[in-house]
Amino acid sequence: MTKKLCLRYNTSAENTLEGWEKYSLPLGNGYFGMSIFGGTDVERLQFTTNVFANTYKQGGVSNFAEIYIRFNHGNVQNYERGLELNTGKAYTKYEFDGKKIEREAFVSYPDKVAAYRIRSQTGRVDFSAELVIPYLGNRPTCEGGREGEVYIEKQSLVMRGKLPARDLLFEGRVDIITDGELLEKDGKLFVCNAKESTVFFAMDTSYRLCKEVFKNGCNKALGEDPHEKVQETLAHALQLGWEELYARHLADYTELMDRVTLDLGGVDDGRTTQQLLESTRQGNREPYLEEVYYQYGRYLLISSSRANTTPASLQGVWSAHEKSPWGSGFWHNINIQMNYWHAFTSNLAETFLAYVDYANAYREQAECYASDFIYEKVPENYVEGQGECGWTIGTAAFCYEIEGQSQHSGPGTVGLTTKLFWDYYDFTRDDKVLKEVTYPTIHSAAKFLTKTVRKYEERYLCAFSASPEQILSGHFWVNGDKTQKYYHTVGCAFDQQMLYENAKDDLRCAEILGQEDKTTQTERLQLGRYEPISVGYSGQIKEYDEEYFYGEIGEAQHRHISQLVALMPGTQINRATPAWQDAARLTLQMRGDDSTGWALAHRFCAWARLGEGDHAYLLLKNLLKNRTHPNLWDVHPPFQIDGNFGATAGITEMLLQSHGGYISVLPALPKEWENVAFTGLKARGNFTVSCIYKQGEIKALEVISNVGGELRICLQRVPAPMVFEKASKKTVAYEFDGDILYFPTKKGETYCIYNIPCHKAADFTTALTATWEENGVRLLWENNGKRYAIYRAVENDSKYTLLAETDRDNYVDEMYSISNKARLTYKLVEVTANGHGQFGRGSICCLHPASNLQVERYIHKYRQTNLK
Repeated sequence: MTKKLCLRYNTSAENTLEGWEKYSLPLGNGYFGMSIFGGTDVERLQFTTNVFANTYKQGGVSNFAEIYIRFNHGNVQNYERGLELNTGKAYTKYEFDGKKIEREAFVSYPDKVAAYRIRSQTGRVDFSAELVIPYLGNRPTCEGGREGEVYIEKQSLVMRGKLPARDLLFEGRVDIITDGELLEKDGKLFVCNAKESTVFFAMDTSYRLCKEVFKNGCNKALGEDPHEKVQETLAHALQLGWEELYARHLADYTELMDRVTLDLGGVDDGRTTQQLLESTRQGNREPYLEEVYYQYGRYLLISSSRANTTPASLQGVWSAHEKSPWGSGFWHNINIQMNYWHAFTSNLAETFLAYVDYANAYREQAECYASDFIYEKVPENYVEGQGECGWTIGTAAFCYEIEGQSQHSGPGTVGLTTKLFWDYYDFTRDDKVLKEVTYPTIHSAAKFLTKTVRKYEERYLCAFSASPEQILSGHFWVNGDKTQKYYHTVGCAFDQQMLYENAKDDLRCAEILGQEDKTTQTERLQLGRYEPISVGYSGQIKEYDEEYFYGEIGEAQHRHISQLVALMPGTQINRATPAWQDAARLTLQMRGDDSTGWALAHRFCAWARLGEGDHAYLLLKNLLKNRTHPNLWDVHPPFQIDGNFGATAGITEMLLQSHGGYISVLPALPKEWENVAFTGLKARGNFTVSCIYKQGEIKALEVISNVGGELRICLQRVPAPMVFEKASKKTVAYEFDGDILYFPTKKGETYCIYNIPCHKAADFTTALTATWEENGVRLLWENNGKRYAIYRAVENDSKYTLLAETDRDNYVDEMYSISNKARLTYKLVEVTANGHGQFGRGSICCLHPASNLQVERYIHKYRQTNLK
């Protein structure tokens, strides 16, 4: 990144759990996370790792270690602390008693160590360091407690212990290098009269990621005592010293972080992050904050998910809790997937390797769960034998166990997960990834998913189906306690859409690899009969097959938008299906914008996918205003990292999309973004895209073809631009398919297009009404002296049919009438000099065949279903 991006504060974080959540600054390397509070009297450094986890009932992930550094610097001046996103380094600086103190910290992925340096530019510093095992003796080990001790060994602070619930051995060690005097007393290390000191911390456990951990109810740590590894790690760090360690960290970190830049016109004017947030809450636009927020999501993923580490959890790799919210697990009905949506688009595909390794470890147990599911739910499709029923996963998952079946989410969770594996290949086009990772994962899931269905007349529907966390009806009182009952059914949208996505991806894999077996044959038979998208009487994408009007089943403003996973992260709803896009738009409007942090981020992504830049930007601002802590962590509440990751994915979707089979540049550009520049974003096909946009025109578009292949770019019917190979300066022979420019590319070549006008669609305010009449459906609108095109979609049509172009203010559709009703969607668009299209902006009006009695019953049911 060329522009310096920094989170900045002029006060320290309070030494409380709330202070940790709202104000501490996170560092991490995937192996463990470190939170820095920046205190001047007492500095608190807090550590955890996702493998330091009790059972879910005992609270899951827990605070691993604390280092307290006591400076006794009470009355300080010119205090500032921050987190540099360019370097992955935190800092604190201030003046005390005439001394200028600077403290810096980073966590190294290459060397698996945390380093914290204290320097005084004038004068010398005294301090003490104490290592603590949090919550030791807080509760009996049978209730999730821990055993351990802290002692000094050859001027090293050492913590060793055991987490009995997991048979997990753990160790952490602190060493200090200083130019002052190093003493030990009362279990602490003391540094006296030092100009520069560095505190090093290494930690490890006996956890080993392997299939045996998950099998047959083992759920225990099966690795070796970490003692020697921790000693070696710390000795290596001491040998390297701060400068070399930092150089190695910086090279590793910036190789990932610097791949993408984003410039929205922001300027660092010295204000703190809290001041920028407050300005945003007052209605001001702060482009620098938006840039920081975007890159912060990339920073958090780099810091919490790397090869050979655990995946990013619900809280990434940070928790100061004794018992983490939701156990800080890997939740599979949207959250873990959202964590990795931007891994591919924002050019961080390597971070997904942590989940690949995790999935490989739990796969054998997941196959057992798949067999159990089919045997219980659809026994006629059961096939005996390990892996013969594929694999599945429920919602809850941790480093030691996974859930096989959830009561509140259907088997579509495995399809939602395998979508990540297809994207891993589609964005990299790495043949080895396809053969060794993507295809085996997707194809085995297809074995399972094709067995979850029964044939109902001409359709194949998931026999046990549940839309994630959607409840049966309002709240129930059981023994005086408020509770919920989850709604179970056959063939809900979430499961059907993920069945379809997985089958399409599996068949694409099989075609590329030349594979054919019984499963692929079954997929071809079933695929056209999943009916993943159904449109209801309200014009909505139905969440349930048995649903007529919106919200008659479950919570109308539910946090999940599970009926729209075909839009995001799926690909079924796209520009080629404009009637479905409009139905999705209506669904989002009815679902509402107000929700929890991660759910707001999912809505944000969905609006961006629809090309609605202004609405997407509204949700981005709402995230910053209402769902973001001062340290920019997402607020569910409490803190959940998926909102940060989802927001970064949403901003990327505003800038670049490629899910429709072509690249679309700035597809959801809001009016307020008058000047935009980005570099390094990834499109499917392994194209790297950079763009400079100024006031209505793309001044320069560069596309690097990393593996070759045909390049397709949507240019929205602009005149044919100049395209040439950058290195050779040769003009490229290209063609147009409608408004899609396409041509073959060479591996490693860069292609440039200049001065592309961006014709942003104007707001369409003409209201359309439709009423049943004896002789047809009468459509009315205010003419305003313009020419209009009228379209119609019937039942579940994905596209519209053009009915007419007219200069009038009314039209009668004689195909349908009071005596011949159907579910209809009409669309009115303006005819301009550039023509018109059914995917453009227009006015939508829906009709349904329900009687007045059905409508009144729906109104009563809606009110009862959505009791608060």
